[in-house]
Amino acid sequence: MLENVNKTYDIDLRTNARHNFLKKVLQAYSGKCYNLFQKWASRKSIFQLPICRRPSSDYGNIDTEENDHPSVFRDLTKREIKSLLGFLYSESILNLTVAEKASVSSNYIFIADLYLPPKKDVLKYLDNEGPQPQREAHVMIFRGAIPVPDVIEIVVGPLPKPSGYRHVPYRPKSLPFIDRPFNTADKIGKVLDLLDMKLGDMLFDLYGGRLVNCGNRCLTANLFNQVTSVLSGVRKRRYFWWLYCDVDYSIIRPLDFAFLVEYELDKFSLPKIWFDGHLFKCLEDVLQYYLKYKNYIQKVPFPDITEKFRRTLVSRGTPPFKIPLRDPQQVSPDGKRYNIYDRHISYGYWEFDVAIAPFYGPRLNDIRYKNERIAYEISTQELAVAYFGYKPYEYTALYQDNRYQAGTLAKYLVPGVDCPLDATFLSSAFKVEFHDKPLFNQHAFCVFEFNTGLPLRRHHAYFKNVHSFYEGVENIVLILRTIPSVFPYDYIIDFIFYHNGVIKVKITASGVVVGSWYGRDNPFSFQLEDNLMAPLHQHLFHFKVDLDIKGTKNRFETLDIEPVVTQNEVCDDPNTTIVQNKFTKRLKKTEFEGACKYDFNSPKYLTFVNNNIKDKYGNSAGYRLINTGMTKNTRPPNDANNPAVCWSQYQLAVTKYKDSEPTSSNMFANCDNPVFTFKDFIDDNENIVDEDLVAWVTMGMYHIPHKEDIPVTHTPGMSRSFYLTPFNYFDESPGMSVNNAVRIDTMSKEGKTESVNIHRYGTRSDIDCIPKKNPFEAMLKENPCLVVEC
Repeated sequence: MLENVNKTYDIDLRTNARHNFLKKVLQAYSGKCYNLFQKWASRKSIFQLPICRRPSSDYGNIDTEENDHPSVFRDLTKREIKSLLGFLYSESILNLTVAEKASVSSNYIFIADLYLPPKKDVLKYLDNEGPQPQREAHVMIFRGAIPVPDVIEIVVGPLPKPSGYRHVPYRPKSLPFIDRPFNTADKIGKVLDLLDMKLGDMLFDLYGGRLVNCGNRCLTANLFNQVTSVLSGVRKRRYFWWLYCDVDYSIIRPLDFAFLVEYELDKFSLPKIWFDGHLFKCLEDVLQYYLKYKNYIQKVPFPDITEKFRRTLVSRGTPPFKIPLRDPQQVSPDGKRYNIYDRHISYGYWEFDVAIAPFYGPRLNDIRYKNERIAYEISTQELAVAYFGYKPYEYTALYQDNRYQAGTLAKYLVPGVDCPLDATFLSSAFKVEFHDKPLFNQHAFCVFEFNTGLPLRRHHAYFKNVHSFYEGVENIVLILRTIPSVFPYDYIIDFIFYHNGVIKVKITASGVVVGSWYGRDNPFSFQLEDNLMAPLHQHLFHFKVDLDIKGTKNRFETLDIEPVVTQNEVCDDPNTTIVQNKFTKRLKKTEFEGACKYDFNSPKYLTFVNNNIKDKYGNSAGYRLINTGMTKNTRPPNDANNPAVCWSQYQLAVTKYKDSEPTSSNMFANCDNPVFTFKDFIDDNENIVDEDLVAWVTMGMYHIPHKEDIPVTHTPGMSRSFYLTPFNYFDESPGMSVNNAVRIDTMSKEGKTESVNIHRYGTRSDIDCIPKKNPFEAMLKENPCLVVEC
């Protein structure tokens, strides 16, 4: 019967009676739809389909274990961290205290990272059979035990068996202790004890909770921002802490209370307190104000939490589907089509190494397509956000997330939500301040193929005079993803590889907006709920793109699109003109010229070319950079905290590669005497013609929070990206070799179309297997510490 149904189905399709046929089939086989699927699924019952497996040993080779001989780019392995600590603790001259016993008055290891060797040495190894450069570690040490405390940075090696160390090249041998990144010495516990002792009764009367010994009615200070010496005018280590109710979700339950803490080693003071819309100089003044005006100060009941409360992150409301239907899922019928060996990934014509730096986040190295290096490095440099508001702790807030070790905050990615269920997950390990045992993040990265739902290419030539055919290709990409959650924002960072030689770098913001007390009408925020505002802020993202187009002798050229007046020869009036556009190639010769502040009145292409590699038409091989995430920093370059993020003044800056300029941001960029600023990279104004070039890409956006951002910001509209696309690099689009294409040609007889020929280039279109079940929920119940702090 089913075979007859299939025959009828073919006939009815050709006679355009598909609708009526399907209606009859559904009536005949109501409740037995699985029988039809059984027929269409290669005669196999859906209940008996096998698990999808790879058909060839060439693909799907996944080995994510640490290699005993890691690549030159791989971040530190757990084995290396262990031997590194053993060596450093044996060096008596360093006088180091182990992490568990360290205090602000100790000498101790703050963090360790891979120290990348000079690029020329790496290229000799990769391209000319030179020796592999020794692996070394970049170690930051806080020295609170010496008479004048400071911070030092040293290079330790060779790994895995270190035997010596030296100071990091191009950096001062001693850095100011006061300018060190935020660390556990800046703890808030003793401050809260003092506040509760002095103002606990006041806080309980106004807000229904206390700071210590508070049971289930606790207030907390879990958000802070540094008030830099640039802003304060004094060489002091200061942080503004914001007060909240400690219930789900605290960051959007603000109170009208904040306090500035000034740290000096293990001592502290409170030079300023914000309370009830006023700034006070000491706790005693706050208390006296409260006693005088307590009958007029607004009281806030301590939150009584339910799942329906708007500020809780729990699904609620009427669902779009009446019953909980499962989401569609991708299937890889031939198994995974990429290979992973430790941290080296290959996919189709692509291959690259992946790493993650504790301060800066993800880094890709030696990115090749068809075995030609396109880029030596693509990496995040900084995730920053600047706030604006009427309160001093709002308008002084500039968060440079590398100071909070953004790379270490890429924690457990949840299969099925953060990444597809069948993704491959890569771990990371770090030596961080508070532990000597490596911090191990099991799902720091995920790798997966993805059908974008948009054709990579397509053309439909319906009419006979254009040959009557259809040709198109699914757009399947490889995505490498990591998501650092830098409280309170989550940044989804994607590196996306297309089959036609294109790379896309995308960053998407989600998470919870920073809530602040809505004390009065102001131009910085809407009122989102009772007592709640979320100030206007600007997200800023900075990336390093070290392009090597056919080698390291590259040029930066713009193709400027400009109007040109042309004689209109088709007009009967001989004096008529028409204005059209042309493009003019302009070579940028110096770093001053390579620093781009984009002018939308002067559109242009941004290209990187190798002038020594030309095709037969004289075109130079190149890649184009397309920044679709451009933003403008509207504040003056030297205002407030802006010098610390001076790279944000340019949507793109192109500089000559130097080993002394490995990153655009640093831990000491926001002090009044920084180690360096990005402006230094440009100010020496070096030649950038036929040199090894680095493109520094800025993206970002302004965010005016609105009611739909409560309780959490959703991702649509919150993505920014840039592309690297071939530009006269290939003779034709390399995507033409993709073999998941579909070509449909007419089959005619005596000039009349009778049927079509469907050509799939050897790639099957059916799915006759199901993916392997993902065990992540059972794994989390067995080991909850993977996803939450234990």
